[in-house]
Amino acid sequence: MEITIRNRIVIDGQEEFICETFEGDVKKLGNKIALYYKNAEEEKVLIKFDDKELSMTRYADKPVVMRFHKELPTHTLYEGLGRLEILTDGFHMNEELKHVKLKYRLAQNDIPIGEYRMRIDWKLS
Repeated sequence: MEITIRNRIVIDGQEEFICETFEGDVKKLGNKIALYYKNAEEEKVLIKFDDKELSMTRYADKPVVMRFHKELPTHTLYEGLGRLEILTDGFHMNEELKHVKLKYRLAQNDIPIGEYRMRIDWKLS
């Protein structure tokens, strides 16, 4: 399975585009879809989602879990940065077309850090 993750990041007016493709697996877990792969640092990553929320877990020395909810702000702990607020502005999952799109902002203590757009696609390799 080929998993492609595209990110558009805007921090302090500076825009960056990142596109990465990984070999991985996809599984259906009840009403959720789970994507498994290893990132460029060889850390295991699990992305799990349904039509309302997405969680992304990176199994590093200190695991990082980010949760994106269609209607509610969420929080994560990120080493070196501490507690971050995740404000999801857009969330769309299309299982038939095999993609999920996120638009979100990160903030710390009500101070904006950046704006992000992410698209995740999966297909047979």
